[in-house]
Amino acid sequence: MKLKIAIVGCGKAATRHLKIYKELKDEAEVVAVSDIDPEKAQSFANELSAKPYIDYKEMLKKEDIHVVDLSLPSGLHARIGKEILENFKKDLLIEKPIALTLKDAEMLVNLAEKYNLKLVTIFQNRANLPIVKIKEILNKGLLGKIILLSTKFYWSRNQKYYDSAGWRGTWALDGGALAQQGCHFVDMLYYLGGEVESVFAKMGTYLVNIEAEDLLVGTLKFKNGALGTIEATTCARPKDLKAELVILGEKGSAIIGGFAMNKLDYLAITGIEDTISLTNGFTENPPHPLGFSHFTYLKSAIKYFKTSEKDPWLVVGKEAIPSLEVIIGLYESAESGQEIKFPFESKWCKLGRG
Repeated sequence: MKLKIAIVGCGKAATRHLKIYKELKDEAEVVAVSDIDPEKAQSFANELSAKPYIDYKEMLKKEDIHVVDLSLPSGLHARIGKEILENFKKDLLIEKPIALTLKDAEMLVNLAEKYNLKLVTIFQNRANLPIVKIKEILNKGLLGKIILLSTKFYWSRNQKYYDSAGWRGTWALDGGALAQQGCHFVDMLYYLGGEVESVFAKMGTYLVNIEAEDLLVGTLKFKNGALGTIEATTCARPKDLKAELVILGEKGSAIIGGFAMNKLDYLAITGIEDTISLTNGFTENPPHPLGFSHFTYLKSAIKYFKTSEKDPWLVVGKEAIPSLEVIIGLYESAESGQEIKFPFESKWCKLGRG
């Protein structure tokens, strides 16, 4: 059986999905697409031999579909996602982050559970081969007690990028470097480091004219005692500079580099001289015309929607909430000037509120 998919939102994220769905045409079929811009909807429809709609509600009333691919700006996930789950009872695939407030994220998760629907959030970097291997190494305790997880990305997003869409860089619909580009790195800190006890951060807007931040520096205290750091910025000029994740443990260390945590740059473990054999085949994502991790993640999502078989890297239901809580905590700290201890009630964070 082919999975029947409808796409809501025909922007940048959906363009990548479109290419992957075309490659996976034997497993899934996009039967309809919707966008408030009729030209975008028609263009997508032509690519996929699907039906175009301007109104997603009309599309979901008329078309027989299994899953909705929600590829709208993050600030619209909650309102549109609620409609899809509650009124149309469709499984949902959402681009990261699941929502911009904890209340909205929990609402979507609770609705999916109430109606026995599947909800998957796309954090494709979990499917990177180096991450798969490092997660296995950590689960086996080969690095011993972890004392530090440090991540940083120095990327470039200029004013032209933010001006390309009115919602970019706004608190209500997008957020800044941390919430959008940085959400992958925060998710990885949680995925590999575990639950977070407290955070502290400073942020500012330096090189572009937007509401949200283009630079945030934060520290984390994990419940297992480890410390963490994050440097999240889109201020690198004139182009993207680097990204990396460093893990220090009592028995070993690892550095995951590449532009999107897709290359194992360093691994040393006490008592294991042959780390090459240990990581053979997992040191770097193989070349893929559609992006290895994104392709792998969407393929896994399709399998899950069809069979309920869940690959370990897939973020299902409430699994998308902890990293969002860390993001909101970091913003809360930066706005209030205080260390934020979990759990907390957000009072200062502007994300999702404007």
